[in-house]
Amino acid sequence: MTGEYPEVAVEEPHDKEPEAEDAEIAEESLDDDADDDPKSQKVDPVEQTARKTYPMREVSLSLPFLKEDLRFNWLVSILGLAFLWGLSIFCMTHPDAKAILSGWYDTTIQYFTWFYVLGNPVMTFYIFWVAYRFGHIKLGPKDAEPEFSDVSYFAMLFSAGVGVGLFFYGVSEPLTHATSSNYITAPGYRNQDENDQWALNITMYHWGFAGWSPYLVMAISAALASYRFGLPLTIRSSFYPIFGDYCWGWIGDFIDAWSIVMTVAGVCTSLGLGTMQLATGMTRLGWIDPNSNSTTIYVIIIWVITAFATLSVVSGLKVGIKILSLLGFGLGCLILFLSFVMEKSYFLLNLLVQTTGVYLQWNIFQLPFWTSAFGGLEEGEGRAIDEKSAPSEWMGWWTVFYMAWWVSWACFVGLFIARISKNRTLRSVIVGCFVAPTAYALIWFSFMGGIGLRQQRQALELEKLGTDFFADPNYFESTYSEYCYDVPQDDVIVNGETVFTNTLPGITPVCMQDANDSNNSWFNVMYSFSYPGTGPGGDFGGFGQFMSGISIVTLAIYFITSSDSGSLVVDTLACNGAEKHHWLQRVFWAFTEGAVATGLLVAGGNDALGALQTASIVFGLPFNFFIFFMCWSINQMCTTIEEHGDGDIDAKLMLPKKTWQMPLFGGIFNIVEFIVSFGRVNEELGIEFPTSKHILGFFKNLLLPFLPLYSICSSIDMKGKNTAGNVLLTGAYAICHIGWIALFVCGTINYGFVAFGWSAFFLNACILTSLRMHVRGKLGISGNFVGDFVAGSFLYPQALLQMELQLAYEDYDIIHEGIALEEKDVTEPLHKNDHVA
Repeated sequence: MTGEYPEVAVEEPHDKEPEAEDAEIAEESLDDDADDDPKSQKVDPVEQTARKTYPMREVSLSLPFLKEDLRFNWLVSILGLAFLWGLSIFCMTHPDAKAILSGWYDTTIQYFTWFYVLGNPVMTFYIFWVAYRFGHIKLGPKDAEPEFSDVSYFAMLFSAGVGVGLFFYGVSEPLTHATSSNYITAPGYRNQDENDQWALNITMYHWGFAGWSPYLVMAISAALASYRFGLPLTIRSSFYPIFGDYCWGWIGDFIDAWSIVMTVAGVCTSLGLGTMQLATGMTRLGWIDPNSNSTTIYVIIIWVITAFATLSVVSGLKVGIKILSLLGFGLGCLILFLSFVMEKSYFLLNLLVQTTGVYLQWNIFQLPFWTSAFGGLEEGEGRAIDEKSAPSEWMGWWTVFYMAWWVSWACFVGLFIARISKNRTLRSVIVGCFVAPTAYALIWFSFMGGIGLRQQRQALELEKLGTDFFADPNYFESTYSEYCYDVPQDDVIVNGETVFTNTLPGITPVCMQDANDSNNSWFNVMYSFSYPGTGPGGDFGGFGQFMSGISIVTLAIYFITSSDSGSLVVDTLACNGAEKHHWLQRVFWAFTEGAVATGLLVAGGNDALGALQTASIVFGLPFNFFIFFMCWSINQMCTTIEEHGDGDIDAKLMLPKKTWQMPLFGGIFNIVEFIVSFGRVNEELGIEFPTSKHILGFFKNLLLPFLPLYSICSSIDMKGKNTAGNVLLTGAYAICHIGWIALFVCGTINYGFVAFGWSAFFLNACILTSLRMHVRGKLGISGNFVGDFVAGSFLYPQALLQMELQLAYEDYDIIHEGIALEEKDVTEPLHKNDHVA
């Protein structure tokens, strides 16, 4: 095992041939589908790329039975695995794990529903703005061709992003919204037609632009950083415009490790929950004995999927993942087309047009901002006395759950989209990953969800027919389920009057939604294509088994593509963004996903999986904030590209010419880097051990912030013209600082004091924000109001120390160099490690 900080190489885009010294490196690089022996590799000179090095942690592990070393970031891998397995073991062993995590989830929903709901349309509008403003920017050299065709590209991103969910929720979600209480059905004044249409509309809100906007923000930021600035293809690179070279230290390691946890947790819960649906379908087909041990069946299914996923990810992106994605997408389209033709086609076309119009009318501005604020009130808090409100938990069950789930998957799907988007323009990426999937989802849910809704309506019609004419609501009930009804294939005549005419022979039985068995909703539709009484002898078995069999195969392929894509992304994160790494590492992460899913199912069953799913959503909350920072990074990167044109662009050009000498995340926090580096910090990081000024200054500012505040005000008031104002400002800050602490303490007795505490706290934040903006302007340091407010509020000790040290640095130059402040070159960098904050 060697190396603490090697020179980690990543590919850098370029427009011309690499230099000779770089060509030697490129000739030894391994292709995704190559053997282990690097000597056997032949690299096309046209595909050779220049390479840059970054001071990231990496360990090289030599094993006697391997021809090639294993290379990975040990801190990212250990942190990711430790947190992942710690969380999984907690879910497996703690009897109240789901209840505890559900409590955290409920608290998150209670306080952050507004944030989850608001954040998504903001990201959606931002994506459209990027397409309009920066859509011409290319993710690679000017004349380079995309790695994948449009069809392959769409199939791959679709399989990784939503393929599994469309089968799981394609029929069940519209049925659930149509039959359960929500903010549309609860008032009771809409008729059945309106409720069913709104069921589709709510479903499309969850699966349209809302699902892909966080994916795209993550994908565009990572792709720009990698393919235009030569940074590693990792999540940390998206934050380079913010953190600068600190990205290569502990901050970047924690970001990538957190991303690994989110990715594996998301894939594992989907793998486990999807396994149950696969088992349901195979039991329905008779492939599995309904009396067999369900846990054993689940484990077998998980490891069969894991085995195929492992083979796929080992074969590489351009072979296994691509082929399986195309196969899965093709089979899905086949199922969709067959269902469309065998069902009431003209009704489905009408529904598609209608749903598209409703989506464009309601799902761009109105539903994306709907928080069900009044419906969320509990009894005793002002809940509606007419009892026509939706369940107060509904937003948490559905909309907020989806918004949080998309964000928790964003690091996985977003990075995968970035990986396959090389050499495409931003506009083509947005069309392929935003507009096209939403259009496909409209078709899918209008057809499959529409079929489920029509059949449920026919089942309700038959139930009423039995009650009205045969005094038995179960007269047409199917022997399969109490929720299904056999559709008469001939007219039903009562007392010489035709009371039922079948205009769609062959579609039977039709089923209503069973709220306790949503796994069967999809297969109920598949088995409705039975066509009884046809074929030789009238004993044709129908298309149910065929359609269900294809569905199971397609669903399994989508699970495989999700698992292998997740393994590829996690391995990329663990290897510092390197695209070329040993296949054994991909196997390790694929098996890790299977092992976690198995452990959860065996130890805790559905409750353990649900607990991990809930945890991944709760812990994914920080990614909502990360994504907004990524929007700023995208803007910074695109602006830099426009300023400097095509070709290789130095990443440092994204950074301001002059920054703070000590960043907000520096100073005392630098000790973290020394701890995780065991005291051996790479000099290229520019991270120095915190001095006594950093440590003592931090704690002094934490407890007595008004003292440095006065010092800062006096320093910028060089002629002493505003001494009285400085004293008054410092006094006000001191009163508010002591006040908000005291008021929060009093809030434990009377919660009303908390409101006054927050008021005092934010008044202090405004004072410090204004002061920091003034200091920045005086010293010519770049920044913005948001950064100043964050610094002046929750990071006030660092913000004060930052200004103190900066002014001391500037004054040192004035005194010892005899340079007037007005004449000082404000464009000169103050620190070899560039950063923004």
